[in-house]
Parts: sequence; C-alpha cells; structure tokens
Amino acid sequence: MERLLIAATQKSPLIHMDADKGLIEIKGRSTPEDTDLVFGPILKWIQEYLKNPQKKTIVNLHFEYFNSSTTKALMRLINHLVPLSKQDDYELEINWLYFDEDMLEYGQDFEELSGLDFNFIESDYSNINFDIDTY
Repeated sequence: MERLLIAATQKSPLIHMDADKGLIEIKGRSTPEDTDLVFGPILKWIQEYLKNPQKKTIVNLHFEYFNSSTTKALMRLINHLVPLSKQDDYELEINWLYFDEDMLEYGQDFEELSGLDFNFIESDYSNINFDIDTY
C-alpha cells in the first residue's frame, strides 16, 4: 500500500500515513474551504488500510487550530477507525497532542463521541516538524 505524504499549507495540515508502520499523522492548521479535498484522500487511504491493518495502529493528531468543517471531517475519520478498536487481535492508539485547554477540550469531545480511548499529550506546538523531506 502506498504511503501518503502531503505537505502542510496555510489552510491544510501535514498528512503522513504509512501502512507499513501502522502510522497515521495529521498535524498543523486546518481551515480549508472544501474539507473533502483535504480529508477525502485520508478517508480513502484509511478504508484501504483497514483491509489489511498492522497489529498496532498509531494515530497522532496535533492541531494548532481547525474550523467547524474540519471538526466534522475529523469525526468521520475517527469513526472509520472504531471497528479496528473492536477487533481482539488489533491495537489502536490515538494520541491527541495539544498545546492549550481549547485543543484539549476538543480532543476530549472526540474521545467521548467516538467511545475510543485517547492519550492526551501536552506538547509545544512550535516543535512540530513540517519538513516533509524528513518523513
């Protein structure tokens, strides 16, 4: 399965998805006018990944800010992962990295709505690596 690596822009997050590593990472700022353009490839990749996932899947979500349409897209993304969490032979680890109370609360809302367990990790947003050449 192809790795998905898309550079961040002023309105869209960095996307790094690697099936061989069982890794899904989305980080940055997400304020696109059309979330389907940004999150469509992500959801398609996840659907393919779930056909043959790794025994452990790690999801790292680290946002500076996102708009309301991104909130809906993130909920769809997280809901796509729920079936994986219910399979005995697979482990799903969701890490919600946050730098302020607002972002923490958003993560807690996603956790509650999805019924999944999140790891909440306080992290300085300025440390995010946006250089896609290093991935």
